[in-house]
This record gives sequence, C-alpha cells and structure tokens, in this order.
Amino acid sequence: MDPRRLRLGEVLLAASGVALLVALFLPWYGPDLTGWEALGVVDVILALVAACAISVTLATAFFRVAAVPIALDALVTLFGLVALLLMLFRVLDVPGEASGREAGLWVALAAAAGVVVSGCLAMRDERLAAPGRYNDATGRPVPKPPDPEPLRAPPPGTTS
Repeated sequence: MDPRRLRLGEVLLAASGVALLVALFLPWYGPDLTGWEALGVVDVILALVAACAISVTLATAFFRVAAVPIALDALVTLFGLVALLLMLFRVLDVPGEASGREAGLWVALAAAAGVVVSGCLAMRDERLAAPGRYNDATGRPVPKPPDPEPLRAPPPGTTS
C-alpha cells in the first residue's frame, strides 16, 4: 500500500462515502425514523454507493496501475449522481408517517453531493503529472524522456 499515491479527490470521495453511510443511521423523518427505517430499497442503494466510494480509495492505494482507479472514479461518480437524484427526491417527497425533515436527511444529501463532486475531482487529478514532471503508466515519477532525434528530409527527387 502506498498512501502517497492518494490525492485529494480520493480522500474526499472516501470521506463522502463514510458520511453517507453514517447518515443512514441518523434520524431522517422525525426522531425515531432513521434512513434504514424510512426507506425501502433506496437505503440499500445508498449504502452500496457509499461502499463504492470508499473502495476507490482502497483501489488507488493498492493497485499499481492507474486503469482500475480511473475506471472506478468514473463509475462511482455516475453512481453518486444516481444517489444524489434519489436524495433530492427523498427531500422533496416526505413519507406519509413522517413528522418533518431531520439532520440525517440533510447529511445524506450533502454526502451524495460530495460523492459526485469529489468523484469529478478524482477523475480530474488522477495520475496527472505536475508541469515539468513525468510519470510512467503506474503513476510513479520518472526522469524526463530523451528528446526525439530529428530525421533529415530525403534528398530532392527521391521517392519513398
């Protein structure tokens, strides 16, 4: 595991995933109705999105090649967008037995938005070298490659 490979996007993605998972245990609609109790299938979807967001950080730390974390960044951002839409629906549509909107609902909404934003941030900064620096396919720094040798033009009148 190389924690130096983690960038801000992956760390924020994991934090948003943990916040989304914790929010499911907080009250959403009234003091006695948590996210697990108030939602039918949406709670499972939100928990899976949270687990996927956390897994991106683990994949970035453990995989030596950049392809897996980059693909997971893109998928988790898409899943986060679905979670954000589900959360917006749950904010607007209060269940019949609900007495009001509680803190857990707002934390889950902010965490779902955090998954989308940090997923976009993780896709943006994944394995990009700083200006003047070079990386290999695994994301590790390498020295500057040699400049290409210029080719001379063929003499006039020759065909290739």
